[in-house]
This record gives sequence, C-alpha cells and structure tokens, in this order.
Amino acid sequence: MSWLTHLNPFHYLAGRIFLWFWLVLLSAVFATLALSRALVEQTEIRRLPHNVIQQLQQQLAPLADSKNSEHLVARLQQDSPDRWLVVDAQTQVVLTPQLLPRDFDQHWLTELSQLSRPRWLKHHNTSLAGPFILQLGDETLALYQKRQRPPQPWWRLSEIPQHVLMLFTLLISAVASFVLAVSISRPLRELLQRNLQFADGQLNSRVTSLIKRKDELGQLGHSFNTMAERISALLTNQQRLLRDISHELRSPLARAQLALGLTERQQNLEQVPRLKQELDRLDIMLDELLTFSKLDAGQYQLQQQRFDLTELLSDIIDVNRVEADVKQQQILLLAPQQLEITADSRLLARAIENILRNAIKYGPPNSEITCAVTQLQQQLVLQICDQGPGIATDQLEAIFEPFYRVSDSRTSSTGGTGLGLAIVAQIIRQHGGKVYAANAAEQGLCITVQLPLH
Repeated sequence: MSWLTHLNPFHYLAGRIFLWFWLVLLSAVFATLALSRALVEQTEIRRLPHNVIQQLQQQLAPLADSKNSEHLVARLQQDSPDRWLVVDAQTQVVLTPQLLPRDFDQHWLTELSQLSRPRWLKHHNTSLAGPFILQLGDETLALYQKRQRPPQPWWRLSEIPQHVLMLFTLLISAVASFVLAVSISRPLRELLQRNLQFADGQLNSRVTSLIKRKDELGQLGHSFNTMAERISALLTNQQRLLRDISHELRSPLARAQLALGLTERQQNLEQVPRLKQELDRLDIMLDELLTFSKLDAGQYQLQQQRFDLTELLSDIIDVNRVEADVKQQQILLLAPQQLEITADSRLLARAIENILRNAIKYGPPNSEITCAVTQLQQQLVLQICDQGPGIATDQLEAIFEPFYRVSDSRTSSTGGTGLGLAIVAQIIRQHGGKVYAANAAEQGLCITVQLPLH
C-alpha cells in the first residue's frame, strides 16, 4: 500500500495546487455554461415584413390545386426540395420531419399556428417563415418556408456542441492548472535539492534558476543564497580560527616545555623567568581569544553610558606613555577639550588601546604617533597614525582578521597575539561603527574608527 501513498496527489505541493486550481476553474466554467444555456434563448420569433408575406403567398398560389397533402408534398419535393415544411394544422403533425433540425422543439410550430399572421422564426442557422394556410379538400395544411443561414465560424462558442465545449474546457483548464502547479513546485524542488546538498556538506551549493524569478520565490532563492554564503563564510572562518589557534598555542607551549626540560636537566632556576614569560603570554592569548569569541558570537551585552571621550583618550595615552618613552616616541592628542558620547566605555577603551599599542609597537624609534578626533555631522571620527613602514594595499582589510600578520616584522616575536585588531573590529561593529586602515600620505599606517554619535 506504500505505492498508493506515493500516488496520493495531496502528499505533494504540485498535486494540491493542481487539484485546487483545476476544481476552481471547472466550477467557474461549468457555472458560466449553465448560466449561458439558461439565459440565452436559442430560438426567437420576429415579425415578417408585409412584402415578404405577399411574395411567399404568390409562390404558394399554384399549389392550391393539389389533390391532397401527399400530392402537395410530392410536388414540393420535386420543385423545391428542402424548402417548404408541411404541417397538418388540425393534428399538428409534421408531414416533412426530415427538414427540421434534430434539436428543434416542435411546440414552436404550435405557437406559430395560433398567431393571426405569419411570423419569422429563427433557430440557430435555420429560419422558418409561416404559417401559410392551404385548404385541400377536408385537409387544412400549414406551410413554412425554410431557409438555411450560412454556418457560423467554428470558433463561435454558440455553435460548438455542449459536450465538445465541456471537454475542450476540461482540457484547457487541466493544462493551465498543471502549468501553474509545475511553475510553483519546480523551483521549490530546486531549493530543496540545494538545501539537502548544503546540509550534506557541499558548502558551494547555490540555487541558480530560482533567483531569476521576480516574485516571492525569487526572493526566497536570494535569501537562501545569502544564508548559504554567510554560513559558508562562518564555517570557513571557524575552521581557519581553529587552525590558527592550534598553531598559536603550540608555540608558547613548546617553549614552556623546553624551559621545563632545561630546568630539570640543569637543576637550576635560570629558565624560570622564561617559563613565566611563556605562561603569561599563553594567559594573555587565551584571554584575548575568549574576548574575541564572545564578541564574534554577540554574547557581549553593551553597557552604554555617557562619558567624555577626550578624557578617556588622555587616560589611555598616559597608561601607554611609558612604553612609548622607551622608544622615544611622542604621542600627540588632537581633540576638543570635551567631547561626550554614549557608548560602552570599557570595550571602547580596549579597542582604542589595542590600536594605540599597535602603533607604538610597529612605529620606529624617535617618531610621532597622532591621535586625532573630529566630528562630522552625526559621526565621530578617531584616527591613530604611526610613522612605521605601512602595509601593502591588498592587505589593509585582512589585518582585522584573527591571527593575520602581514610581514616578518609583525610576528609573534614582537609579543602580539594576532587578535588585537580583530577584537577592535568586533567592538566597533558592536557599536554600529566602522573601522578601516589606510597608508599615510608620506609614511606610516593610519587606522580610522567611525562611530555614530547617537
């Protein structure tokens, strides 16, 4: 019985759509046919012009000397076959029934016989003019002249038999419903197939035909491709992040193990400072990795408050001035005396400090580091520039990725974890802002942060 379940059209979207629209179309068509048959009268009676009556009476005058009805019918068939219909006026029996259409209701002849003068009766393509009374002995006969109008074109619905019209309507509605059902179900099948491929691990699976549509199904295809792109990028970043984490953690652990081995071998404490340094570095890296993971997952809830950005910048510069003095670097702050903004001061301070420490670290000795703050309409622009070697143009965007290093001068030996600017990018995005890097006009690297004031 399982094959009967598969054949059930209600188990498929195309089947349900097809049957629903087909039934609706059939109901509408059959209702229209029923109304048209009920309201449109196929037979009608009109007045016969007086001159036509005189002409027909003149044509019938020579037939008045016929012996009886049989003799009259024989003369009519010989002189003008298929032209005159003969009816017994007393019994209303049609003596020439072969001349009447098959669907003609003979009661119309009874109606005409009760009129005071001849009339013109039209039935489809057949017209009858009469009755014209002839008295042949004891027989009273009513004659009707029959004329056949030219057949109507085949496309006239009124001329098509009812059963043919219904079959034709059934066929047209079935084809239209089937095309409509397929046009809806086919793109959905493509979406289902791509979805299964993507779930099976084919991260490059995308819908192609569906996105060409301009309706809601096309929007659904675009949404699927956007979702697939984001998930693919997320999984790729996670894989790369795990690979980089394993690589970054392996180095300090290996050096710590080496220091422990030397300590055991030499039986002295000369390697303890080095061991402590590697463990501190490992602790810093794990802290920054945890911070980056929380920011990347959106688990940090911003605690926004009103504070003075100029004061915050001054505090950050004071904290890092000792490290700058070692390299004889000058940090210049170009900012208004007071500039209040609403943000998470703790996270924003960490982002600014990461940028400033980067500038101190990679700036040459006896150089200047500039921190400039400007306000443009509803945006706050913070720019920190050093006088270092700068970065290749094609790598300016990549420096905000975790564990990315652009050259040998910017390696883990300098004490960085490779997560500082990645954390900066996540913090600024959390605040609805932007961060980007650009090489200075003469020499150095400038990192610009744009934050909305509200």
